[in-house]
Amino acid sequence: MNVLVLCFLVISSLLLLVLVVISLSFLGLYISELGLWFSWMPFGLGIASIPFLIQFSAEPQPSVNFFLLLVSVIFNIGTFVRLITPFLMIYRTNREFKAEMKQSFGTDYLLYIAPTIRSRFFKNVQFRLKHYFCGIREKNLHKNIEIQEDIIYRTVGDEEIKLDVYYPRKDGTYPIIVFIHGGGWMRGSKDVGTNEKVAKLLATYGYTVFNIDYRLSPSEPLTHNIKKPHEHPTILEMVSDVKSAISFALKNGNQYKGDTENIFLFGRSAGAHLALLTAFSFDEDFFEEDQDNFSLDNSPITGVIAFYPITDMEDLDEFYDELNPLRLALVRGIGGTPEEKCNLYELFSPIKYVTEDTASKLPPVFLAAGKYDRIVDVYQSEELSDELSKLSIPNVFLELPWANHAFDLLLSGPGGQLVIKYMTQFLVWCISRKNMQEIEAMANEAGLKNIFSIAKMKSLQQSKKRKSDKR
Repeated sequence: MNVLVLCFLVISSLLLLVLVVISLSFLGLYISELGLWFSWMPFGLGIASIPFLIQFSAEPQPSVNFFLLLVSVIFNIGTFVRLITPFLMIYRTNREFKAEMKQSFGTDYLLYIAPTIRSRFFKNVQFRLKHYFCGIREKNLHKNIEIQEDIIYRTVGDEEIKLDVYYPRKDGTYPIIVFIHGGGWMRGSKDVGTNEKVAKLLATYGYTVFNIDYRLSPSEPLTHNIKKPHEHPTILEMVSDVKSAISFALKNGNQYKGDTENIFLFGRSAGAHLALLTAFSFDEDFFEEDQDNFSLDNSPITGVIAFYPITDMEDLDEFYDELNPLRLALVRGIGGTPEEKCNLYELFSPIKYVTEDTASKLPPVFLAAGKYDRIVDVYQSEELSDELSKLSIPNVFLELPWANHAFDLLLSGPGGQLVIKYMTQFLVWCISRKNMQEIEAMANEAGLKNIFSIAKMKSLQQSKKRKSDKR
């Protein structure tokens, strides 16, 4: 056997294993988003194999070298196709996302964006190949924002829980986003680079971002269970922390140019679960630990953004094999198994709060997930979207047909670019929707019940501002 042929086969097999097989498992995470960075390897190897393949094919009888090299070429073609598939699907996916947004929020959902909103949004969403390779430059982000770090927003016993605030340098008032990191309820931090980059990016778009830490379950190795997990912080305490962060934002948002009339929750994975659960259960007093939380008649949440969230805890438990270490993360976050804590599995499932009685209180929701998510079944997002739609609660679910979990960790990737840009549309739509409700009430008083226009919006908002200034 030719040594060169053997090298081709081994390298091709390794590339297939790492870039294709592993990308389809929970270990793959966002490999598909990095496809163009790696595609030159199988492509180059395949091209280099062709002269040798021609040489072996010219022999009177096909040799073992020929067949092994042919297998190597097939592996390279398969790997290359898999790596570039997301980029071949971008145009169609973007078209489908645009249709989803229109179906969810109306064909003219961007027509009446309030002109007073200073936040930036992408009216025409496109994937930029240049941005994919250049990425987001930290230096550019820092030019236009201010950062206040390690602010203590809550103290529990001897533990100080902190947050960072990112906000625009320009004068003005900006909507608030409370950003909640992921990590399986056990790991993660506001200080992780990818979380900081998201906060900075949103601040440059014109938002005041509170990037928060919260208490975590114990992070002992997941190869074994721990004793008495209920004695450690669970989701109950985590939601209480998120509510305290909201209270802090309401009390102190003005110091950081924040608009306390418009507060969004944004989370990824476990953070997305906490964002949904907090918003949906805001009026439930069993998540209150002490008096440091605000007591409000109505939820202050204008909208929720949830990337690949957990929405049904019992379904997630069934999704994992019994010995799957991710299942142990779920057990620690809840404080027991479904048999031990069946009531908590329901209590901590955001979807259980979507009922006819609560429908009028639930905020609009933006969901995004990958079709090939191996950590949180994409069905979790689909099911929640269906339940929200049944009750006419505004929501949109964008499913990336190529993506695994955590697709947006590469913000400049195909998934990151598309979803973040549509998210900016959702944010300004939510703010405008809230303003429109106020404007319609004012219009009715002014005898303009059946008239609506940009001119009317500007006129009424100016009138509202004049009244506010007189006070």
